[in-house]
Amino acid sequence: MAHNRCWTADRLARRGLTHPPKCPLCDQVGETIDHLLVSCVFTRHFWFSILQLFGLQTVAPQLDNQDFMEWWAGASNRFSGQVKKGVNSIIILGAWLVWKHRNYCVFYGGSPDLSCVISAFREAAQQWSVAGAQGVSYLLALAPAS
Repeated sequence: MAHNRCWTADRLARRGLTHPPKCPLCDQVGETIDHLLVSCVFTRHFWFSILQLFGLQTVAPQLDNQDFMEWWAGASNRFSGQVKKGVNSIIILGAWLVWKHRNYCVFYGGSPDLSCVISAFREAAQQWSVAGAQGVSYLLALAPAS
């Protein structure tokens, strides 16, 4: 993602390959990695929802966020210590799950399903915590009861 090497529609088009005409998650605009991960309506709702699980919804992408790496850096830099580690892990995990869901929609004809991705995030965050992701464990321990 950081090197813009994901095979989104814009990259496929530059190489003359078949690609979806619009973002498979929102069906509103052409797909780029930045759109998919930070400015897509579906994804912004996803980020708000998962960050809200930890009481961190204030760092969710806003309408003026158009660059994923800039948004991530800005969100991460608002914190330090274990919270910063946790936020970075959440963003990495969230981006990976959005990418997986996008691929499910593109390659298997699935429909965008926000509740499915949020549920997958909850499960994966627990698994990351058990596997030793200390920042995620820290945030899970501080998370407001849901």
